[in-house]
Amino acid sequence: MHRVLNESTRGRRRVSAPASGLDLRDFPSVVLPAGIQLYRIHRRGFEPWWFSSDGSRRFDLPRPWGSCYVAHTSMGAFLETLTRLGVIPATEVRARRLATITLSLELRVADCRSSAAAGYGVTATTSAGYPYERESHPWAQRFWRAGFDGIRYGAAHHPALAETSYALFGRSDQQASYGSVDSRPLPAELLADARSTFGFRIV
Repeated sequence: MHRVLNESTRGRRRVSAPASGLDLRDFPSVVLPAGIQLYRIHRRGFEPWWFSSDGSRRFDLPRPWGSCYVAHTSMGAFLETLTRLGVIPATEVRARRLATITLSLELRVADCRSSAAAGYGVTATTSAGYPYERESHPWAQRFWRAGFDGIRYGAAHHPALAETSYALFGRSDQQASYGSVDSRPLPAELLADARSTFGFRIV
């Protein structure tokens, strides 16, 4: 079941990419099946399902829509959240929780990690470039208009873009979710892995 957000969006599915003129409905895609587990690190006291629409994140959609950022692995969620701080205060670690999200429905996402995406003009800057307004926000709007449920891309905070992240589209003005959540304190093994593999300092 694709374009699960709102039936009223179906009239937008046939819109082409505004800059290149390419029809993105045939853009490379992957299906996230119901039952797959994804990960998100969020602040304690806040719900994991949150769709950003203020433009401060890579693939934000304008209101009333937005994007919820999740990762394929718990380390991917860690890289895309806490490593923005450089040296990581232990107080920040204690203030966060790791949400394990189990999708309850199938989602089709545009795959910016596919080699075939290059033929549409996607480059590494789509996943890791700045400013967002030029490098990635336009792509989010094009993919949404083409009927995708989100975007698969390389985690910008991994030096080799080797971790996979997802921006899932949804309403920012309504409570929404695509599955169940088990939210717990960040596990000690995740923090140890972050130290040993990437050299992060938690002080």
